[in-house]
Amino acid sequence: MITRDAMLLSVSTTAWQLAAPVVQHASGGSTVRMSTAEQAAKAAWLARNQPAWSPPGGFVGSATSDFVHAPLSFFAFHELTPKGPRSAQGSLVDIGDPEDFTRPLAKDEEGKAVKWNNAGVGAWACTAGGWDSPKLRPTTEVFLVLDGEGSVTDVDGVLHSFGAGDVVVLPKHWSGRWDISRTIHKTWVVHDHPDVPGAADGVVRAVVASVTSLCHEELPVVEFALPTAPAHLSNIFYDVGPTRVGILSSSPGSFEVSQRSTAECFFVVDGVFFLTNPDGSARRCTAGDTVVLPKGWYGNLDVVRPSKQVWVEWGERA
Repeated sequence: MITRDAMLLSVSTTAWQLAAPVVQHASGGSTVRMSTAEQAAKAAWLARNQPAWSPPGGFVGSATSDFVHAPLSFFAFHELTPKGPRSAQGSLVDIGDPEDFTRPLAKDEEGKAVKWNNAGVGAWACTAGGWDSPKLRPTTEVFLVLDGEGSVTDVDGVLHSFGAGDVVVLPKHWSGRWDISRTIHKTWVVHDHPDVPGAADGVVRAVVASVTSLCHEELPVVEFALPTAPAHLSNIFYDVGPTRVGILSSSPGSFEVSQRSTAECFFVVDGVFFLTNPDGSARRCTAGDTVVLPKGWYGNLDVVRPSKQVWVEWGERA
C-alpha cells in the first residue's frame, strides 16, 4: 500500500499560488504580509464594523449562519485521510491498484461531515488506475481539479479528459468509467437532490470545462446579488434543476450581500477579497481557498484585487 508520506504531490503554482507573500516565523508558523491596498481595506472595515479580523488559517463559522472558509493548505495531500485501495472498497478496478484519500470541509461535534442543504464539500485524491463505475450516481458532483490528469467516460463511450484547472460535473444518474493517468487531487461539492424531470432521458453525460475557457467564452451572464452588478459578472456553464455552476469575476469595491435564498460554494482561482459575517467576524480569501455561504447568509464583501471564483449554487431559487 502506498502511504501518504511516500508520495509527492504538489499543487500547480500557476493558478493556485497564494497571491500575497508568506513570511515564516522561527516558531514554524506563518503570516501573510498585507499590501498597502489590503491594509486600507482592513482599516475601512475596522472603521465601519470593527470586525474580529484575523489572518488566513483554519476556517470559521458554522453550518447554520456563518460562512465557512478553508485555505488551500487545509486540503494539502498530507492532510487527507487514506481510504485504502479502491479494489478493497468494492470498485471494479481493472487497471493498476489506485488508492484514494479524502477530507471534508467541516465536521460536526460527532465527527460527521457537515452538509449544507444536503450538500457536502471537501477534497479527494487518488493514485493512478482505472475502474468501471456502472451504478447510477445518486447525487450530482462538481469538482475542480487542483493537480493530476485523468478522464471519465460516459456509458456510451464518450470520453471526457481533465487536468489541473478544469471543472467537472457528474450529474445525478451518470455512470461510466474512471481512468486516472497521474494522481488526481481535487476539491468537490456533492449535492443530494430529487430527480430532475427529463434530465435522465437518454445518456447522462459528464460536463468538463477549463477555468481559462470559462473566463473567455461567451456564456449566459446573470447579475450577481449585489447593488453594483456591472462589477460582478457571473458566467453560467451548467444549469440543471437545483444545481448551477459558473465563474464569477469581481472588480475591486465594497458591497453588501443580501440574505441568500440558496447555498453556495466557491473555489477561489485568483484575486484577494474579504468576507465579513453579520457579527463582524471576517476572513481574507485568496487563490486556492474554499468558501461556503450557507442558505440565509448575508454580510459584506470587500474586493481588494480583481478576483475570479468557480462557484456552485444549489437549492430552490427565490
